[in-house]
Amino acid sequence: MRQWIIIVSFILFMPSLVAAPQPLLKKSHPEVYVVKKGDTLWDISAVFLNNPWSWPQLWQKNSYIKNPHLIYPGDRLHLIWVNGKPQLSLKKHLKLSPQIRVVRQPITSLPGYLMLAYVAQDKLISAEAMTTQPQILGTSEERGYLSIGDVLWADQSLVPTSQWRVYRLEQDFIRADSQQQTEKAVVNAKISTLKEIADVTVITSDGATSQLKVDSFQQEIIPNDILLPLLGSDTGTDLSFSPTTPPASLSATVLGQISGYSYISNYDVVVLDRGHLDGMVAGQVFELFKPGAEVQGKKGQYHYQASTLLTDSTQLGTVAVAQAMVLRPYEYFSLAAVLNNHQPFKPGVVAQAPRL
Repeated sequence: MRQWIIIVSFILFMPSLVAAPQPLLKKSHPEVYVVKKGDTLWDISAVFLNNPWSWPQLWQKNSYIKNPHLIYPGDRLHLIWVNGKPQLSLKKHLKLSPQIRVVRQPITSLPGYLMLAYVAQDKLISAEAMTTQPQILGTSEERGYLSIGDVLWADQSLVPTSQWRVYRLEQDFIRADSQQQTEKAVVNAKISTLKEIADVTVITSDGATSQLKVDSFQQEIIPNDILLPLLGSDTGTDLSFSPTTPPASLSATVLGQISGYSYISNYDVVVLDRGHLDGMVAGQVFELFKPGAEVQGKKGQYHYQASTLLTDSTQLGTVAVAQAMVLRPYEYFSLAAVLNNHQPFKPGVVAQAPRL
């Protein structure tokens, strides 16, 4: 019986062995921080912490607030200690006059243009989804250039007055797992990036095709462009995720930058080869590592230059180049924003749980 008690006690104790990492306070952290307009949750986390992804462990929920995303400019964050552990407490700050109604926008995890553009709007589409989405047929006059107010046609029946965004497929990203990469089933998948071309409104539909009016455009609309529903910032999309630490077992590879640039830097959005079926969740923060240099030659003759000759070589340790926060996981892929970039880097770097 005593053995069973010991075993059960150990099982109950195990979660503490894999608990989320504790927040590491900066030496120069303030005792009180007043939230400013333009702050993001990541900015504020970095004011207090060396590991901003541990923000949830620092936050103390209280009667003023249900989650740290309902923080507003002017609010005061107080660093307090509870049972020997640091926590943040919020004191709301709101001045009202009888003549003025103050409307304040809560802060988000990252800049608003990233949240709305990449969380609320689709930027990736799978090969399967492409077969079901409406596409542009063209214009009755075979016109190559359209302006605002011009009319064109789509190949499906769409609801009149509904608004749609026209996209063009840009670049493809391939995920081809090997048995060594995953303990789960091997995945072979492709996803394509979407470039915004124009916004249109449905005028009428005949049951098979739809007539569209051009509301705005950034580029020439051509046949086979894809249509997706136009969503606004008031659609109920959840923009309130917090920075969190992913499981140590979860890793991914940066396949590329969504805009197609060769080098990647701060606030660029990248495509990762893991999605929500792998455990990716919005807000997870990964560290990005590039391979270390390869040194060749024997003792006393070490050199960096690559050689095609058979020679002794040593692969040096990986180099941390940035962090990345997951913005939106898809089925097999995810979009993530690059943060704290130390130097521009190329696709192919590995995303791993942060090292403490």
